[in-house]
Amino acid sequence: MELPDGRIETYSANQGIRRSGRQSHPDCIDQDLTKPESKMQRRRRLIPLLIISSLGANLDADELPLLSPELDPVKQSYAEQKKLTDLPRAYVSTSPQDLGDGLQVGILDVPGTTQAVRALVADDKAGKYGNLDSVLLWKDGQLLFEMYNRGGRVNGPHYAMSITKTLTSVTLARAIQLGVLSMEDLDKPIISFMPEIDQSLVQPGVETITLRDALYMKSGLRFAEKNLQTTLGADNPGQEYFQKLFQRTAPVTPESKAYKYTGTDPSLIMMIMDIRTAGPVQEFIAKELAAKFGAVYSWDDQGCGIPKCGAGSNFTSRSLLKIGTAIIQGGKYNGEQLLSADYVKQIMDTSKGPGYFYYFHNRSKGAAGGKVNFISGIGAGGQYMATFPEQNIVLVATADNKRAIGLPLQAAMEHLIPLFLKTHDN
Repeated sequence: MELPDGRIETYSANQGIRRSGRQSHPDCIDQDLTKPESKMQRRRRLIPLLIISSLGANLDADELPLLSPELDPVKQSYAEQKKLTDLPRAYVSTSPQDLGDGLQVGILDVPGTTQAVRALVADDKAGKYGNLDSVLLWKDGQLLFEMYNRGGRVNGPHYAMSITKTLTSVTLARAIQLGVLSMEDLDKPIISFMPEIDQSLVQPGVETITLRDALYMKSGLRFAEKNLQTTLGADNPGQEYFQKLFQRTAPVTPESKAYKYTGTDPSLIMMIMDIRTAGPVQEFIAKELAAKFGAVYSWDDQGCGIPKCGAGSNFTSRSLLKIGTAIIQGGKYNGEQLLSADYVKQIMDTSKGPGYFYYFHNRSKGAAGGKVNFISGIGAGGQYMATFPEQNIVLVATADNKRAIGLPLQAAMEHLIPLFLKTHDN
């Protein structure tokens, strides 16, 4: 049986591609190695070292790419992330460390692992996937593969872009699990949850918009004024903002309630959760979502006071991975039912066909060995929180790409996912 690749000092992260606005010098911190090792810990350390030796690398197998001590992870906004220095080299591990963060870890040692990881590293070095920052793979209850490069840090939140929409949906799944809202509420008019709205002033048809409409990006809200949704919030807090939107939209008709990808629809969902949780929804997210998953994150607010929903959140790759494992496991995380099982079942239902439902993309893509179905949050720049139900895999990838949103997924489809397809040549 092949030995797995371990943590590999492969190349300077800036050969060929450099992240905009960054200098290249070391930013890693060594782990505390003074504590006694168990036999398992020693085994997990020695296996990667054997492969490191065979590849001519000399990176300390216990070194993790962390933020510098003076940087506060929760303050790592999009702007702050642009100030990070690139890692001097890629960190690659097929034997991820147990950081006591709730993730169970294992060893990636299936046949073909060595060749697959070498090829992934070589392609990343060549710039094939753009500014790839992290790739993590979980399967059957364990984190098996962890890679960071350039701006990737284990404890550093990475901008999530439209995965923020996905996380809005996950927050709703938590609210339903706690009884704040119900599955039946999904088919009720949004306006019925907003007591401060003067319904006599809203445009015709607004009263027909349900939560499920908004979750399918089919609210039907249409505005003639460009950027109206982003400019009204500063002077109109809370429900006042939505009062203005409901007054200035075109009439909502069956024709207008066609799919349109927008940040307004998830904001409707977030506003309802703010109302129903009886206090800033930011506190609900911190206590009932982030704390339950042990997530390291920051989440910006929009002008009207609720969290941004189109984009604006920042999560560590491990945090996204933990949330993704709950999605693929019916809402359970480490045995606890954190998310509504009925709601998650709707997310994972593929009978609707390909599309965008509950702020998750339902898609399929070719990989070496066959076509693979996946259900994923996807964000601009190349952000993925993807579940592969048939393979029981969760993949997280982050990047800082300009327009090349699909390259991180391509990296996984070319090198990692095929390891687990039945048609893979053993």
